[in-house]
Amino acid sequence: MKRIKSDIAKKSFEKCYLLYGGESFLRDLYVKRLKASVISGGFSEMNIDIFNGAEDINRIIDACETMPFMSERRLIIIKDSALFKAGRKNDSERIADMIENLPDSTCVVFSEEDADKRLRLFKTVVKHGYAALCAAPQGTELYSWAEKTLAKNKIKMNREQTLFFFKTVGSSMENAAAELNKLISYKGHNSVVENADIEKICIKAMEAHIFDLVEAIGKRDTGTAVKIYRNLILLKEQPVGILAMIARQFRLMIQAAGLSNTGKSQKEICELMGQKDFVVKMALNQSRNFTPDVLKAAFKDCLNTDYGIKSGILDSETAVEILIVKYSG
Repeated sequence: MKRIKSDIAKKSFEKCYLLYGGESFLRDLYVKRLKASVISGGFSEMNIDIFNGAEDINRIIDACETMPFMSERRLIIIKDSALFKAGRKNDSERIADMIENLPDSTCVVFSEEDADKRLRLFKTVVKHGYAALCAAPQGTELYSWAEKTLAKNKIKMNREQTLFFFKTVGSSMENAAAELNKLISYKGHNSVVENADIEKICIKAMEAHIFDLVEAIGKRDTGTAVKIYRNLILLKEQPVGILAMIARQFRLMIQAAGLSNTGKSQKEICELMGQKDFVVKMALNQSRNFTPDVLKAAFKDCLNTDYGIKSGILDSETAVEILIVKYSG
């Protein structure tokens, strides 16, 4: 991303950019920044074309070959086109040919969740422009981003509260940004965020509810575990979805505990599992409430329950509650 920031600062742009990766918040952010910087002036909207999804490739090529009107550049934004993965080979090849011959007045920005580096189109973008992986920041970088976002509005959030914030709202940057904006509106300038503010203002992510649910299971607190589950049902969450998240948490505990037992540090475990550090920390802490054999049995029971529900043998709502009672009793 430093390269794109530098290009924007210098007003010196490549013919094409590819923003790819699972963090849609970052992709959208840099598309907006490029849009605001590449095109300016009174005729900006006449020099921007935006294509979403699997658009007609001929329309895209025509737009890219059109000269700008009363402007130095023309900007073409192409989102979620699937041109960078298998399935649109002919179209992908045609776009690669087009990139090879783009006029200097045209800047093309691709925003894609997935991109296969082996494809000619990916290599062509790298040759004639720049490809940036939009991966979510991890650990202290993520926490600093949240704290700096509040600091710009003269609001302080200490690291302890930052950890609590992400435990509450989950790891999605898009969701976190929305919840930070709510805190900004609620707290006002020259204030400090406390845990109570986060609990009052921020919407608890599904991930956070599951943390609490599995925590109650581990502490053998059946009443709390069942209450959390029933509240999720009242919130219209599907039992199969809740079960999938419970199974995921058991799997994370098994993986984290296993790696810890081999002497891996928490940082190494985060890297190996591809998870944020607060997720790994929670998994390690919760794993101590179970023996390795119980963790494995619980995970297997989750899979068997899922099979029973999807095959029509078990009632979904009842089956998940029975599993919760079994391991919290």
